[in-house]
Amino acid sequence: MLYFKVRYRARKKVYHYDYYSTHPYELSIENVGPARKRVKITVPAETITSKLQESMGTLKTQTAIPGFRKGKVPAHIIEKRFGESIRNEARNEIISDAWKNAIEEFELRTLGEPEPVGDVAEVVLVEGKPLTFELEVEVMPDFDLPEFDAISLTRPIVDVTDEHIGEEIERQKIRNGNLEEVEGKASEGDFLVGPAVVHLNGNDESFYKTEQTRISLPAKDTGGELLGLFIDDLGKTLDGASVGDELTIKTKGHEEHELEEVRGADVVVTFNVVQAVRINPLTDDELSSAFGLDSFDTVKEQVKLALEQRRDKDQAAVLRTQATTEIADRIEMELPEKTSAMQAERDLQRLRTELQSSGRMTLEEVEAEVAKVRSGSTEESKKRLKAYFILTKLAEHFHVDVNEMEVNTRVAEIAMQNGVRPEEMRNKLAQQGQLSQIQAVVREEKAADQLVAACTVTDMPVDEWQALQDGGSKPTKKTSKKKAPKKTASKKATTKKTTKKKTTKKTTKKS
Repeated sequence: MLYFKVRYRARKKVYHYDYYSTHPYELSIENVGPARKRVKITVPAETITSKLQESMGTLKTQTAIPGFRKGKVPAHIIEKRFGESIRNEARNEIISDAWKNAIEEFELRTLGEPEPVGDVAEVVLVEGKPLTFELEVEVMPDFDLPEFDAISLTRPIVDVTDEHIGEEIERQKIRNGNLEEVEGKASEGDFLVGPAVVHLNGNDESFYKTEQTRISLPAKDTGGELLGLFIDDLGKTLDGASVGDELTIKTKGHEEHELEEVRGADVVVTFNVVQAVRINPLTDDELSSAFGLDSFDTVKEQVKLALEQRRDKDQAAVLRTQATTEIADRIEMELPEKTSAMQAERDLQRLRTELQSSGRMTLEEVEAEVAKVRSGSTEESKKRLKAYFILTKLAEHFHVDVNEMEVNTRVAEIAMQNGVRPEEMRNKLAQQGQLSQIQAVVREEKAADQLVAACTVTDMPVDEWQALQDGGSKPTKKTSKKKAPKKTASKKATTKKTTKKKTTKKTTKKS
């Protein structure tokens, strides 16, 4: 626990801290880059001496060496045999403890593990001498939220028609259809099944191999997904393939790929076709039976209800995206460089979670969409990272929490859309490490919903709204207007200038 007084001299912007702390370290901090801090830590000589003597004493009581009784081994023998390992272990413990205290005192919101300035292996503890070392870490950017009620949003209004219902029924007939073997050449919409091997940069040793992968044949003049990579000319490469063919697909690993080895690499995939299948759509009666319903009219009613629920979800998602984009345009922040490069994996996990629960896509279609985003631009990745920081701060501003029931509800939705039991889907998501990501997505959505509620929302027919998205002019007449009670953040957005500020905290024992 810390007790301190703070004095602030505004003209020179220097903070002075008088700390009364339970730890013995002297700490200072400075900015060394966009959202990057460097912490300097000095460990007093007496702390090092005490730690080394404690470690030596513990080892002495536990060590048994031939010729000596346990606990009676001379100190110089223990030093000769274990001295270096004792000092290394004590050093690591001191660094870890000092860093925990630095996080608490400077209230650091770290984005990763700290990086030592210099080689930690060269940091040697010497009894009776102080130790000074430095660590760097990226932190959450510092920014203020703007006034929310100044943000105007447009909600697209659409009615579910018989045409929409018919299109969805046809999609469900295909999605739940029966597979049949393809004889001869496969065509658009068919699936090729077989083993695949990936090589990078001409290396003889394979980077990845799988005994079975399934590729959906895109149109001849379009691209598609293969093993998580979006291949621009995949349709042309696979056109006319048949069982027994060995196909070679070449591409370039995208610079923002989440796997460092793939970034910028020459990728060669060798795929052997052992099976080709296509889907035969179900009939009306077969679809009714597959859904466990007594008539096709009941199928139509259920599809209409599902489409209305999906429409409401889509409207909410559109408003969240609008609100997040609008607030991002009002905020300036410097993004941490290394975290920006590492953001790719989080982006893909988030997108995968959103698409799985949308109800629009099969798992294969989800992976195809993820592959497209994986090959997207660096600028888009930075925008998503900025949105992540904003949503994180909004969740704190609105005191958003996510409970286990909300996570289970989202898992159940994903399970229902993919036709599996919730327990089975939860186990699968847990194995993939996606449960924590689902919790994060739910938290961000709740924060964005709170933001939407604080903005001015206007309804608009979907065709007019779509024309706006396509670059058309904004209509002068709006259908309805709903304004939520005024809610604002505590401060207006300000542009942060990068300044190198150094703060020293002197720590003393509480008397």
